[in-house]
Amino acid sequence: ARQSALVLDRLRLDAEGQQALLIAESEKLSKALLNSISHELRTPISAITAAASALTELKGNEPYALQKDLAGEIQESASRLNRLVSNLLDMTRLESGAVKPRLEWCDVADLINVALRHNERELAGHPVNLSLPQPLPLVKMDFVLIEQVINNLLLNAAAYTPRGTPVEVKAWTAPDSMAISVADRGPGLPPETLPHVFEKFYRVPGAPAGGTGLGLSIVKGLVEAHGGRVEVQNRPGGGAEFTIYLPLQASPEPALEATV
Repeated sequence: ARQSALVLDRLRLDAEGQQALLIAESEKLSKALLNSISHELRTPISAITAAASALTELKGNEPYALQKDLAGEIQESASRLNRLVSNLLDMTRLESGAVKPRLEWCDVADLINVALRHNERELAGHPVNLSLPQPLPLVKMDFVLIEQVINNLLLNAAAYTPRGTPVEVKAWTAPDSMAISVADRGPGLPPETLPHVFEKFYRVPGAPAGGTGLGLSIVKGLVEAHGGRVEVQNRPGGGAEFTIYLPLQASPEPALEATV
């Protein structure tokens, strides 16, 4: 009985030690994430404050180009702040199970063209190659949510690839699914990071400053909420390709024209 008590006591102490270590690591991770998000929030706010302050101090004879540059900086920083807040809110909604896609029949070509127009400013330094073979079947999806998926993939390609390199957007029918891919000609991803790029708050080592590692995890969550999947691979010749697969269903029959 004494020996059994000693063994049980040792097991209890080991379990308490593991729990304490887990709590310490969790607190360390939470602090690191909080510091990262705080930095990402402060950066655009500081830029907006500085540019707005400079605008208020301009004299009437200041060149218009300077005023335009300051206004552009405010707009760009506000967009960055809006994306960050949206990503945080979207991740909270995904984890709470609050995201319920409103499925409707949608045109994939229309979806992609809307996303490209939405990101014209961010893609200005990248030639965009579009491949949309016709006809493409209609897909039952939530247009707004899948547009956000394409937006995140386009922003990812624009932010982490050299200026002047092309971004390629394609759509095609795969077995039982519609495939949409966004590919770039950047440096690609280290092979060991490929299984982790869709994890929450994960950032590829050596990636440029900025971002919280939420964009791709939101892509995964929104696509899976549609019953689909997302994949990533490095491209021969350099670059990365992200592909989403949305389930295909039989398209609705066209409405018959009324006869008089």
